[in-house]
Amino acid sequence: MAETAAHLVDHVFPIVPVRQWVLSIPFALRYRLAYDSGLLSDVLNVFIRVVFGELRRRARELLGLKLSQCGAVTFVQRCGDALNLVPHFHSLVIHGVYAADENGQPEFHELPPPEDADVVRVAALVAQRVESLLKRRGLGPDGDSDTAEALSRDEPGLAAIYSASIRGRIGLGPHAGNRVLTLGDQVDGDSLDSLQSPRCATVSGFSVHANV
Repeated sequence: MAETAAHLVDHVFPIVPVRQWVLSIPFALRYRLAYDSGLLSDVLNVFIRVVFGELRRRARELLGLKLSQCGAVTFVQRCGDALNLVPHFHSLVIHGVYAADENGQPEFHELPPPEDADVVRVAALVAQRVESLLKRRGLGPDGDSDTAEALSRDEPGLAAIYSASIRGRIGLGPHAGNRVLTLGDQVDGDSLDSLQSPRCATVSGFSVHANV
């Protein structure tokens, strides 16, 4: 991904600043997103709309721009550093907005780096809107269990492997069910504090990182 991102920044994007926004998904939702491409696209759409909305809000408040446009390219990654199943999004977002000048031509307006409170706001809105999305799709706590477990019904073997990978367990063979040996402590991302480091926030298991 790093080489592709560098190519986009150097040869595809306009010569403007770019910031990477990363969204990590709660453990409870990773299993579903691993096989439900429609839901994955819907969650990504929520994330991008919230980030763009935040950029436009700051453009209005800081620069007085009432109408503006944003741009981004997103990479959907399925695995974490340990090759475990962790669907998440890396979005290269143009760090600013375009607005029409007096001649109607697009003019770029750079924004200052987001504050911690801005990132917390994005994480909170994403969590709220994805929860509403899941309810509309019948995937909330009161949803249809048959719909929620379609993979287990149709592909039980694949479902078992997905589940094991998400939980960091061995999926097959004589050691199935044992935890995969890793170096360092295991951290439950859903239990982290709201604000962990500069421009990084977690709300209801949705982690947003925007410090790059």
